[in-house]
Amino acid sequence: MWESFLSSLLDYLVLPRKTDQIVRTLTLDELYSLVLHSEDQGLLPYQDERVRALVWELKYYANKHAAALAALVLHETLITIASEELGKPLLIPVPMHKARRRARGHNQTEVLCEALLAHVGEFFVYAPDVLVRHMHTEQQQGLQKDRRLKNVAGSMHSKPQVQGRTCVVVDDVTTTGATFAEATRALKEAGAQRVICVALAKS
Repeated sequence: MWESFLSSLLDYLVLPRKTDQIVRTLTLDELYSLVLHSEDQGLLPYQDERVRALVWELKYYANKHAAALAALVLHETLITIASEELGKPLLIPVPMHKARRRARGHNQTEVLCEALLAHVGEFFVYAPDVLVRHMHTEQQQGLQKDRRLKNVAGSMHSKPQVQGRTCVVVDDVTTTGATFAEATRALKEAGAQRVICVALAKS
């Protein structure tokens, strides 16, 4: 009751962000209706304003409601993946360079994975530290495909705990697949048996 009152008071004193307003009214049924039925990486179309708002709130504000909605969209996909594996796969968020993480205050893919654990925790081993981004690269947003590939090439390395394991890498948005390709390379070089990449949205 008090939380609702305080939230309403804050909304009165400070106008909520447009993206936050969109996410507050967004329903799971709406998101399910947007799920792309294709083989492309990414379940939701980033071109949709509601999806962009969801990603924006997750990426820049670590919005808990946005993370919870995103986790509900993704969890069935992850459970299906886990059901096809003999052991527990590693659940790995796409890493962020420490400098960018300090600037932003969080890694949105970790926020998403932590929300997912409420639904899939018994089927996965959460491994947020096994994949490391050791090069501080340009942001991928706005770069052409060839620049994206060059930008992230060699930017990650993996710890040996992935050897012989199935690794499920989670990102918020995929565009050209360059980040996933680099993550796959690093994990495979460290001995991962299989790498599966899953994104919330496709742009």
